[in-house]
Amino acid sequence: MVDIPSQDNIQRPIVIQDPEGSRDNEVRPFAIEGMDVRGRAVRLGTVTDQILSAHNYPEPVARILGEFITLAALLGNIMKFDGIVTLQTKSQGPVPMMVADYEAKGDGLGRLRGYAQLDEERLKTYGKNPSFEGLIGSKNGYLALTIDQGADMERYQGIVELKGETLSDVARNYFLNSEQTPTEIRLACERDAVTGNWRSGGIMVQHLARGEVGQERILDRETEEQWNRASVLMHSVKTDELLDPALDLDQLLFRLYNEDGVRVFESAHMIKGCRCERERLLSVLSQFPEDDIDHMIEGGKIGMNCQFCNKTFDFTGEEAHAARKAAME
Repeated sequence: MVDIPSQDNIQRPIVIQDPEGSRDNEVRPFAIEGMDVRGRAVRLGTVTDQILSAHNYPEPVARILGEFITLAALLGNIMKFDGIVTLQTKSQGPVPMMVADYEAKGDGLGRLRGYAQLDEERLKTYGKNPSFEGLIGSKNGYLALTIDQGADMERYQGIVELKGETLSDVARNYFLNSEQTPTEIRLACERDAVTGNWRSGGIMVQHLARGEVGQERILDRETEEQWNRASVLMHSVKTDELLDPALDLDQLLFRLYNEDGVRVFESAHMIKGCRCERERLLSVLSQFPEDDIDHMIEGGKIGMNCQFCNKTFDFTGEEAHAARKAAME
């Protein structure tokens, strides 16, 4: 079996229909009136459940990956252009790598996917409910954020150490150190008590710079008080509120900021969007030498597994050799 991380070829998305009246799987940008504060709130239902249910992750790992996917939705929605935002952790912990990305193609949909790489033996020693620090491991670890706008644009990457008790702490440190933008983030992922399906949600607020580009951020006494108020109110949100399917994001934001006034902007819809497809994987297989292709054959076939959606594509040896021959011509 060959594990192939899914790359950039695109297949037509399959949109799973949510229950009638559902406001799940959307990101809602907002602004607090009279403050230099902007934010985003996200609620994911079937999208998170589809991604996590494709793997048999231990629940603590699935919970963190659900938060990771939610963070990708928040950060990806900030993009004003088509492209891919990728989040990746690397560390020496029982979960040495975690990846989530968000793709925008100009059709109003945000395509999300993610997976976690596990060290099964080390994971057994961490108990039933290990912490974020215990699973991911902060020693020599980092979080990388990569923005890819296509072949004609330079790729951007920012990196921050994995310091913090939660993924929200790490994300906050990223914005403070890499973007110099005061940012507060809350993330949550749990199974629904009724359906047993995975749900996730998140909210972030950011203080916008005042002054000319290149100048230091102006944070006088008045704006500092406003920022502190916006931060405290955001952190007052309960996990149940972030995940509650009966409480849409507009209602949640009104609960938090109705005294100050909150303005919401057009939301973006999220879907599960893996980019694996048979033709691309066969093209990858065609790049291997003939001897390697022969060694891959087990039981008369070569199985190639997409790490994101956990779907396996089977190829015969004849298909692989024919593809290699065509690629060499």
